[in-house]
Amino acid sequence: MQTTKLVMDLTGENGEGDIWSLIRQGETQERLLRARYEEYGDDLLVLKVPKFQFSLSDVESMVGKARKHKNLIVDLRGNPGGEVETLKYILGGVFDKEVKIADRVGRKASKPEVAKAGRNPFPSKLVVLVDSRSASAAELFARVVQIEKRGTVLDDHTSGSVMEARHHQEKMGLDTVIFYGASITEEDFIMTDALAHGRDPVLARAAELLGVKVSPEDAGKIFPYEWPPE
Repeated sequence: MQTTKLVMDLTGENGEGDIWSLIRQGETQERLLRARYEEYGDDLLVLKVPKFQFSLSDVESMVGKARKHKNLIVDLRGNPGGEVETLKYILGGVFDKEVKIADRVGRKASKPEVAKAGRNPFPSKLVVLVDSRSASAAELFARVVQIEKRGTVLDDHTSGSVMEARHHQEKMGLDTVIFYGASITEEDFIMTDALAHGRDPVLARAAELLGVKVSPEDAGKIFPYEWPPE
């Protein structure tokens, strides 16, 4: 009976908690977190990665697109991080060897976190873009690329947020069940060293480093900001 009441509340005439509204919000969120691309012939692919929450097949698709081009720019500006497994997949997509990401330091022990080479990694020149909103897995990706001398990292200092948290789901109540949860920081990552107005001069500079001419104005039009719903 309680489940039936919940469904009725979600689809009630007052519109509060409308199930279709929740579905639309989910679809909007999925669209905002999709990978986006811009191609400049065979010379360059610009890949915008908004968050690290892609499956292995998703990443392999990204790398497959990149392999058709001579150069790759991975834009991680505004990327808050995400899943460690996705970080491993994307690193494996640009390295032809196993690389150490960091030491995973927990409450009781520490162990190295490594990314294995992908099946067909992108072999050519790489530039990574970061800014002050690039955090967690995005920072780790950029720093590994820099430490291993795999490519060039451009733009601002990153946020310095590379600790890992786990989400713990709980519930309480009998007749009416209330679900709640908490994200608790459980592990830290220690690197091998310490860690506009419609124009995008940083992306333009990255393209220039790879031999592709793009004006700051044109670069600013590639990935226009997409406003999340209020």
